[in-house]
Amino acid sequence: MVLILAALGGGALYLKATGRWGVIAAGATLTYREWFEGFINDPDSETYRAAVLERVIAVYRETPVGKSLPLRDDQGRVVGRFRIENAQVTQPFAADADPARRRIYDVKLQGKGELWHETGGRVRFEGGAGVSYQVDFRSEDWRIYAYFTCREIREPWFTCTHIDHLLARIFSGVVQKAGTAAIEESLQPGFTLVLTADGDNWLAAGHVGKEFRPRKGPFETTESDAETLYNDTSRLERDFRDYLGPIELREGDELRVTVEAESEQPGANFAVDVMLLDEAAFADYERSYPDDMEAVALPGTVEQSLHMSRAAWTRSGLRGRYYLVLDYTAWGGGIETWKRQHHAGLARYWVRVRR
Repeated sequence: MVLILAALGGGALYLKATGRWGVIAAGATLTYREWFEGFINDPDSETYRAAVLERVIAVYRETPVGKSLPLRDDQGRVVGRFRIENAQVTQPFAADADPARRRIYDVKLQGKGELWHETGGRVRFEGGAGVSYQVDFRSEDWRIYAYFTCREIREPWFTCTHIDHLLARIFSGVVQKAGTAAIEESLQPGFTLVLTADGDNWLAAGHVGKEFRPRKGPFETTESDAETLYNDTSRLERDFRDYLGPIELREGDELRVTVEAESEQPGANFAVDVMLLDEAAFADYERSYPDDMEAVALPGTVEQSLHMSRAAWTRSGLRGRYYLVLDYTAWGGGIETWKRQHHAGLARYWVRVRR
């Protein structure tokens, strides 16, 4: 393998030096890619495939914990979040002689979430499950498509911790049963972890291949010097909120935020409160939302734009974990909810970091 790479490197230098590189680079790259993918996709290349899978699992271990996964409506808009607080990954048959058994991984997930339900209003819940996955991968077009196929779901659970609608509270057992079934349904298709040559990683539901395209956000990502963290749209009902984070910032990073709010009713006004909170302030906010918000004083926010239809700002000198709150309640800007418009609206946001 090393000799082949060295030979390819020498050939590349020769072709570039003689001015013929531009003519045949595409053909040489295609030939090498086809050879590499044929090699790494071959079941007989078990040693190399095992090494790739180790990297895939390492990436997956880093992916879930602390992340808030968006929950979407039928039109693809964010109407809630599920935040994974604990994700344990084990390889129960690591020493087995059978490669297929070595590729079985058990994942135990636990987290909290919230969403806006058309009848229930605000719904907050806790849930989790143990899942056994058969993991395999395929390389195509310089991407790794790692397939996590669900083998078994163990002990799924769902507990509703808050719901606005009175009848839903009375029939909490029905809500809990439906929530548990929803968790099972969401885990059953498995998922694909897509690793790209430029370092981007994507999680996609079910099994996908090169037809997969990351969700396109509402903003054109034209800033080549910054990494886009969020480019999406959330639907906010009155008395609801959304949040983005954690946003990890290191010394020297520059945070850029753009938010635009628009009513679902043409011509109507719609404004939200946009606040950047540090981790301690966000934890205090989360403990009291939504039932005890009067106990939470508006914290010394790092940045805020209250009752706005558009906000755009840049901040430097921040280090640590931060959360961007999009608030359509009375808490942030102090405007009572009954004084706000009675309709929902859309908040479009683009959050990026220059590192």
